[in-house]
Amino acid sequence: MTVKEQILEFSKGRSSFTVSQILSELGDTLGLARPRINWYLSKLAEERKLIRIARGIYQPAAEKRIFAPAPSEDVATLFHQFQERFPEINVCVYEGPWFFQFLHHIASNQVSYIEVEKDVAETVFHQLQDQGKAVYLRPDKELIYKYIDLKKPVIFVKNLISESPLQRSSGVQIPTLEKLLVDMYCDEDFYYLQGGEYYRIMHYARSKYAINLSRLQRYARRRNAETKIMPIYLRCQNDID
Repeated sequence: MTVKEQILEFSKGRSSFTVSQILSELGDTLGLARPRINWYLSKLAEERKLIRIARGIYQPAAEKRIFAPAPSEDVATLFHQFQERFPEINVCVYEGPWFFQFLHHIASNQVSYIEVEKDVAETVFHQLQDQGKAVYLRPDKELIYKYIDLKKPVIFVKNLISESPLQRSSGVQIPTLEKLLVDMYCDEDFYYLQGGEYYRIMHYARSKYAINLSRLQRYARRRNAETKIMPIYLRCQNDID
């Protein structure tokens, strides 16, 4: 077998593994030093045969999926409209139905979310308002609870936190799963996803999708929530493993 084939064979049946484990169990067989093994692992990750979940930690690609849902036509249009209008800033979009799979108690959410840098959030809000859209600027829990029907299509304009982890899906910039998991815990407009529901969300995400632990920690730290979110993540990990 080639080196790649031996590494893939080693990875089978494991929820995750480290470079040190490969060196310990395959070192004599492969006859390679750590830097060379790291090179092969990087190549396998590029080929999507392995998933890098943290520095020096990998898992078989077949074990977990990458969270990258395709945006609806309406949300894609929303993204392109403001990317063209503000080409120099970051724009990120996502939509409420993406959350349904994570929920134990199904909560209707037909919201389209657009996150932009704080300086232009109000401008984006007014432009959408002028187009006759049902749009809200950074709505809080009280406003949503009293006046907004999440079962009806509306748009929420929110601040995009600097250094947010983002990705592309069908040419549209959307959040990574790590960003959404942190935002669901932190953002007031996601109040109905917090508390006991949040643990179930994290558990489902941890069991079904590849989560980049370093990225999750970094963004949680950015939002001053690392010490609260990471114990939940680790508890879910222990339940699954």
